[in-house]
Amino acid sequence: MKRLVAIACLLALAGCGLPLPGGVKTRGGVVGVQQKPRDIRVLPPGPRDKASAVQEVRDFFGAQSSPDDRHASARAFLAPGLQQTWDDTSPVSVFSNDLRVKPGSGPGIVQVSADVVGRIGNDGSYRLDRVPFAATVRATRTSTGRWVLTSVPDGLLLSTADRDRSFRPRNVYFLAAPTGQPPAPSHLVADPVFVPVTADPADALVRRLLAGPSSLLGNSVSTAFPARTTLEKPVDSAASGLVTVDLSDQVRSAPPSVKERISAQLVWTLKGIPTFSKLRLRSGGKDVALGSTDSAALQDRNDWDSYNPDRLPDRAPAYYLSGRRLLSLDEDAAGVPKSGRIARPPIDLAAASPDGQRLAVVTRTATGAELRTGAIDGEAFTLRQRGPQLSFLSWGSGEQGVWFLMGNRVMLAPDAGPPHEVPVENGARFGPITGLRVSRDGARVGLIAGTGSSASLLVGRITFDRGAPRIVGLRPVAPDVHAVLDLAWDSATSLVVLGTQAKLAAAIRVAVDGSSVALVVRVTLVGAALQSIAAAPGRPLVVGALVDRQPPLVGQQPALFRDNGQFYAGEGPGYAPFYPG
Repeated sequence: MKRLVAIACLLALAGCGLPLPGGVKTRGGVVGVQQKPRDIRVLPPGPRDKASAVQEVRDFFGAQSSPDDRHASARAFLAPGLQQTWDDTSPVSVFSNDLRVKPGSGPGIVQVSADVVGRIGNDGSYRLDRVPFAATVRATRTSTGRWVLTSVPDGLLLSTADRDRSFRPRNVYFLAAPTGQPPAPSHLVADPVFVPVTADPADALVRRLLAGPSSLLGNSVSTAFPARTTLEKPVDSAASGLVTVDLSDQVRSAPPSVKERISAQLVWTLKGIPTFSKLRLRSGGKDVALGSTDSAALQDRNDWDSYNPDRLPDRAPAYYLSGRRLLSLDEDAAGVPKSGRIARPPIDLAAASPDGQRLAVVTRTATGAELRTGAIDGEAFTLRQRGPQLSFLSWGSGEQGVWFLMGNRVMLAPDAGPPHEVPVENGARFGPITGLRVSRDGARVGLIAGTGSSASLLVGRITFDRGAPRIVGLRPVAPDVHAVLDLAWDSATSLVVLGTQAKLAAAIRVAVDGSSVALVVRVTLVGAALQSIAAAPGRPLVVGALVDRQPPLVGQQPALFRDNGQFYAGEGPGYAPFYPG
């Protein structure tokens, strides 16, 4: 891959979702102030007296983009009895390209087909699901001559543009799952879900939180809410930004540490709502005191930063290698000598823990490679692993140790004890594993499977059985991206990969659930062969590439480029950039 090419458009992608879980109980109370969506609504056309059956069917599916009043616009096309029984709460199917509608084998019979690219489950999670959709719709003429639909499939069938008008992506936050080994995780994990634009966002998110993690996270997370915790009344959202959550009395009797974690889950979940400012938590009809002082009645949207799922301090430094030494693009980076050299082994690959305290390095030797770990500002490094090929160092949350590839095997070097292989459930079906990065919350893993043009991006989750990790739930999340070279987590819910999409070699941002894939649009990097990428929350992308030497020199040399929001600015010689994590 020789260059990044400037392109003129962005891929506009968003999420979609489902109505709220029915298993969350509410009892009594007054519905809180509804936070009305600010979107400009375009009402779809209603039934028309002179329209054909085919046109009425096409308009029925188009009207499903309007969620108001239980999809009243779509129900208007249905016969009176079907208006009451049509189920619009079944999983949503999202299709690409055009909806195909054509006459069937008889009067009033219409065939509908589409290319489904994804589905949103009842838990709000999005899954890629490339399957053909086909349905037979039946219609009959009324006494006025208008066609009404008498048989239609349940659920919603939306184009990718229609889903953006009907649903909004949100994050619900759970606790990292206990590993069975100290220290216990004390941070959160984001669970992307999608809720209707017509729902009060605070009420919707709290209900999702109480319903438990989506199927895409499963037992890779935990929750602080006691079993059978329910809402006593709908969540109240005041115009001031104060959100009041009234829960059943299990919370009031919980230990202070549990109340703190409950508060952290709620605050982080609600802070996705721009108008949210403070949380009042109530249990059994009384205010719940939260925090270590056991006296705080209100929680601010900026509280509980220690539970940050991205696990990085502000202004995390960008590291890189040059001349087999560790350097940084940022001033005052830990582990980088101000003058002279730290007496470390030669470094060919490196990774820093999220807290910036530990460093893992790989040194290539005449017979293979060696992995060592140590303090980032120290000189004494402990040999952890020898192998013919060691690559893709990743600390993840830093709580399990350092992850790496040995050949095509996923390995983990814990802080104590020898390195060991981590089983990858169903990994063989996708081809050899050639790349690895663990998310900074420690719950997910991004993998590159395959080689050359067939190398693709997978995302799985990490579970623990009596302290032993496993990678499960592997799924492709960017099937149209090929020849993936490198990957990095730029947030708890998205990755950036170097790959090829539509014959364009570029940096590509991918949502962890596959609900969006977007080229990072920047000005051309002329004559650059992409090699590696570094990403972190709130920090600029850094790309490592091979560039042509200046004449009269020939050949190529490694160089770094940092994203400034408009183009990749040259940062000089260097290779293998990385942020902590």
